Amino acid sequence: MSNLVEIQDLNVNFRTPHGQVHAIRNLNLDIPQNKILGIVGESGSGKSTVIWAVTRLLASNAVIESGRILFDGHDILQLEEHELASIRGDKISVVFQDPMTSQIPVLSYGRQMTDIQHRRRNLKANDKRQNAIDILKRVGIPDPEQRVDQYPHQFSGGMRQRVSIAMALMMDPPLLFADEPTTALDVTMEAQIIHLLRELKSELDATIVLVSHNLGLIAELCDEVAVMYAGEIVEKGSVQQIFYDPVHPYTQALLECDPARVLKQTRLLPIIPGDMPDLHGIAKGCEFAPRCSQSLDLCHLKSPSEHRLKDDQTVRCHLYSDGEMSPRVPLAEAQPSRPTIDEEVLQSNRSHHTVGATLLDVSDLRVRFRTMGGLSALMKAVKDPHVDAVLDASISVRAGETVGLVGESGSGKTTMGRTIQGLIQPHSGSIRFDGLELSGLSQAALKPIRRDISLMFQDPVGSLSPRQTIKSLVTEPFEFYGKKGVDLTAEAEKLCDMVRLPKNFLSRYPHELSGGQARRVGVARALALQPRLVIADEPTAGLDVSVQGEVLNLMSELRNEYGLSYLIITHNLPVVRHISDRLAIMYLGRIIEYGDCSKLFEAPAHPYTEALVNGVPRPDPNKRRSLVSIEGEVPSLANRPAGCEFHTRCKYAQTLCQSDIPTPQILSDQRMVRCHFPLTN
Repeated sequence: MSNLVEIQDLNVNFRTPHGQVHAIRNLNLDIPQNKILGIVGESGSGKSTVIWAVTRLLASNAVIESGRILFDGHDILQLEEHELASIRGDKISVVFQDPMTSQIPVLSYGRQMTDIQHRRRNLKANDKRQNAIDILKRVGIPDPEQRVDQYPHQFSGGMRQRVSIAMALMMDPPLLFADEPTTALDVTMEAQIIHLLRELKSELDATIVLVSHNLGLIAELCDEVAVMYAGEIVEKGSVQQIFYDPVHPYTQALLECDPARVLKQTRLLPIIPGDMPDLHGIAKGCEFAPRCSQSLDLCHLKSPSEHRLKDDQTVRCHLYSDGEMSPRVPLAEAQPSRPTIDEEVLQSNRSHHTVGATLLDVSDLRVRFRTMGGLSALMKAVKDPHVDAVLDASISVRAGETVGLVGESGSGKTTMGRTIQGLIQPHSGSIRFDGLELSGLSQAALKPIRRDISLMFQDPVGSLSPRQTIKSLVTEPFEFYGKKGVDLTAEAEKLCDMVRLPKNFLSRYPHELSGGQARRVGVARALALQPRLVIADEPTAGLDVSVQGEVLNLMSELRNEYGLSYLIITHNLPVVRHISDRLAIMYLGRIIEYGDCSKLFEAPAHPYTEALVNGVPRPDPNKRRSLVSIEGEVPSLANRPAGCEFHTRCKYAQTLCQSDIPTPQILSDQRMVRCHFPLTN
């Protein structure tokens, strides 16, 4: 098998005020042609740095100490800038992790995608625009003819990510790097992107390198997998070897921490103890030894060398010598030190958790956005130049309760959360918090209430000021609300401990953090003042599976200790399954099913809920989806279908569904469902 890229003995350091950070150390990696290679590992392990080294897009403080990167026979590290310019985009393309910072906010998508095609001089402007429309349609953007002229801020987070993928595919590159390409996408769109990447690979003989925390995505899509830890590849093999016969203790621990593997609802999730090592220094022994449940004395004294096992599987671990494995704990028993998940612990947690009176009550909420100016509407004879982002939505959160809000990208989840916080004014409906009506209150009147209603933003980097240190960011709520007599340094260190962020990060700035580390900072800010209600917009997006468990366990502990309430807005169904008491399913701005979380997963009543539950990717290469769970595109808010708005994509739709809007029904288990023919009663 020929390799498209060969990385040999690569060493990458970053200069910082505290010394050199050894981000990549003696890395050797072959990227086989026409294959999909997955790179997994915790946040900060160096996965994205590999991409930036190959594309020569490392930060200005980066130093490539040594190594070679051979692409198509040429050493990329020896190329001049003009030679690199001819490769980037045409031959090597990247889907970036954060779509908002990788797109130009003052240029329309049509302009940005036309600029990408600047080397296609034989194409006319109209042809380039049509290419942009075609690729937007291919990645599932509704109404691409109109939306191609819109700007990034007019798209939801998930839709911006789809456009990022469209931009990367514009030039049909033979090598595509995808850095967390489905972080902000729901399960149905994730399935479409998986099929899209598979088609790209087969149609164009493309090679794809997929960097992801999502083990289900890796299992579904990849042919080979490399596991990284602290700047090194600790294990590499086929996707079947990694998922069915993992040999490195770190790989085993990662797989055990995946919430999707824990099918029974639980309040506690497995985690890997300890933190990622500080890469300012080079440890004498194995970097994973302090966190490893199988470590030997030798592991703390000598760095392990790479061993080649059967079928070209490689591992960097002292438990193996000359391809033979030393006696070790079997995978079924090899569990990292963690809170024991058993019924006794769960009952203990539940005994401390009592649900109280209704804290938040949202009734018949309607949020409208203007789509065009008054003059344009008059000229085009548009009587109602608005779209309803949220329509007739009712939801409640009781004290000490966690409610999940789930739906596809653009369904109105984030709009609803921001409206509850007072960041968007509703058109009609009621929002009551602790008995106080919030609709119509002035910003001054809302300020003290926002101390009790905290918001975790969806974009972990964009929500942090680039000019403030992490210490300043996490202690800003104390200063904003005038809390006096507070030791800000002590509070900052306490918050860092809560979210498992090293204390030496307090002097850093947001651009010096990985996406997962920035997410932890956002969690710390939201929890700083111990609010009564936390509206968490994708709280675990971009986090590796171990940190997901840490964040969810932390939220559960705080709920039990302080009686916090949560409204969790997420695409991540395995996560919301474990933390939520009740679950609301949203489609085109409406709540279409609402009730006990476990019952919704066990027996969905709405066809849309059933499709979402069945569409969750499993971390099992032998259970890959051959078809997407929901066919068709999400209808446009500007042109809602008549009758049941889901009937255009529903496999159970009947004639009545095409003409009559379903009214809410209360099932025998007290679930609410908007469906003419519920799947269960």
